[in-house]
Amino acid sequence: MDTKQAHFNEMPKHPFPQKRPDVKIAESDDRIFEVDCPELQWWFAVPEMGDPHLRAEYDANTLELDAIVEITPTTAAIIRDIDCVELRVREWLAPRDWPAVCPPDLIYATLNDTHTRWISVVDMIDGEAVFYTIGDESFEEQWGGPLKRRIVDDGRYQLQTDGSYKITDGHGFGAGTYDVTIGENTFHCLRVLDVDISNPHGGELAEVFVESGGRTIFFRRYDGRYLRGHDLVSKYPNNRRIVINDIVYVHSDCSGWAHDQLTSESLRPIS
Repeated sequence: MDTKQAHFNEMPKHPFPQKRPDVKIAESDDRIFEVDCPELQWWFAVPEMGDPHLRAEYDANTLELDAIVEITPTTAAIIRDIDCVELRVREWLAPRDWPAVCPPDLIYATLNDTHTRWISVVDMIDGEAVFYTIGDESFEEQWGGPLKRRIVDDGRYQLQTDGSYKITDGHGFGAGTYDVTIGENTFHCLRVLDVDISNPHGGELAEVFVESGGRTIFFRRYDGRYLRGHDLVSKYPNNRRIVINDIVYVHSDCSGWAHDQLTSESLRPIS
């Protein structure tokens, strides 16, 4: 079987421990109603020149380090007359039987006062750069159109007595305010639920904790119960679940496992 591991095997220098730090999440009455998030959602890097962004993926059950992703701004660029920034992507994976799903080698993206936007992604195939670019067929369907930096909590997710959620007439992705403690650092965060509700069996759900300054600290991916063609509740009876509009989402991602993701922002000292 071809594995993702064959494509990426050099670990970049990184600050993350081998075992996931203790993570505590507590709801807060000190509400955050909106944040300005300049990141590519949900890749966590800001498309502007600056320091590399790193994230760590930990197996949610063993808490062992499973993957490191480094995204480095390398140069300003112009793609189809759009000013943007080139971002180089490097990934290290622990030895496991990963599915053959690889991130792009390069990303081109842009940022303004209100939105971020994917412009192009590049895969290196047999030494040649293959571009998939805005304006190409299905590009925005796969990578998304302009992404609003402003994320609001307008009551879209109404908590029910059984712990599930119903979607109201609100349009924001915010779903409450939480204090997230990672190791010795505590961040005041807007909880974000970015969910695909168009799939009758449940699509993908991102649970994201964005600190008040607009940077992601902690991230989990969930799949709809039957998204992968089998019952994820039966496969992972002990994994976390979120229920929205009676659809069950199970903590699991396209790797086939559940991961807790920490960003390099989560390790910065709190002033």
